[in-house]
Amino acid sequence: MSATEPLGLESPAARRGPLAMEAVELTKLYRLGRRSVLKAASSVSFGLYRGAVVALVGESGSGKSTVAKLLAGQERPTSGKILLDGKPVEVSRRHAFRRFKSTVQYVFQDPFASLNPVHTVRYHLSRPVRLHRGRLGRAEMDSVLTGLMEQVRLTPAQQFLAKYPHELSGGQRQRVAVARALAAEPSVLLADEPVSMLDVSIRLEMLNVLDALRARFSLALLYITHDIASARYFADEVLVMYAGEIVERGPAEELTQQPAHPYTQLLVSSAPDPDDLGSVLRHGGGSALRQAGEGGAGVGGCHFHPRCPFAVERCRTQAPPLVRIDRTRAAACWRLEVTAPTLLAGARARGEGGNADVVEM
Repeated sequence: MSATEPLGLESPAARRGPLAMEAVELTKLYRLGRRSVLKAASSVSFGLYRGAVVALVGESGSGKSTVAKLLAGQERPTSGKILLDGKPVEVSRRHAFRRFKSTVQYVFQDPFASLNPVHTVRYHLSRPVRLHRGRLGRAEMDSVLTGLMEQVRLTPAQQFLAKYPHELSGGQRQRVAVARALAAEPSVLLADEPVSMLDVSIRLEMLNVLDALRARFSLALLYITHDIASARYFADEVLVMYAGEIVERGPAEELTQQPAHPYTQLLVSSAPDPDDLGSVLRHGGGSALRQAGEGGAGVGGCHFHPRCPFAVERCRTQAPPLVRIDRTRAAACWRLEVTAPTLLAGARARGEGGNADVVEM
């Protein structure tokens, strides 16, 4: 079974395994007063596949965490739906929510706040084991806990199980948080900025742990990050969010090497990457993008136009739809002929022009 991806796109993540979870036109509105509404997420659609990593990339406030909370059942969507194994998610009842949480687990950004300081690591892990696997004998519980610790590479297990959170480093705490999520034996793991609060020197190691778990348990993994460079190496597919909307999507390597949307170009040109991801953009307006003004959801037309050096009048008055560039790429921009001419030409040469007729020439 595959997701009903928007515009008939093929998700590169679908090559890894079957569909596990699907977001369909998810929208979340927050009322800030009688007449003020914040649209935190708008018509967000994508699929998560077993054994694959989908990265949701964007700056703070772009709506990434809102989407994760909707998928985790922590927030209810204003409209749209969530499908788990092809069935609509219903978490209004306690037992239904527990069954849902046994399949979908959330790893929080802050390992310092996600663990209770008055309890040991053993407590943090044994509680979800009892909730999702039933009561176990002491020997069996010890075996399960030891296995969880070994899976996240915290050994010797008994030494770490007896520790309190304050006795662990930030990276060790985050590994405990991942082990706690694995205790439920989920098929979907939602990782919200899992390495952003860790020292730079251990971020890659943490991502390697997550990648090994993805492969071993065939997890469908949503990786939320502001760092497009790490998404390039870790993810199968990248979805770029700005002001609550997906403005570009495609295979991780292709999207970062040849970004189409001006906002994606900004993220790539700003990435401190050893392979110098931004080199292809040095003459394409990267510096102008960084010096431009502020955009956002309160702006008319394209939300990004105040920061975009390619903006024309149409960008200021009409919001661009997400249009298909080729079978795996899509972007929401009126000026793709200017921002991604080589990409469009290649797609047309292959007969994959998609919705190119809506792009302003």
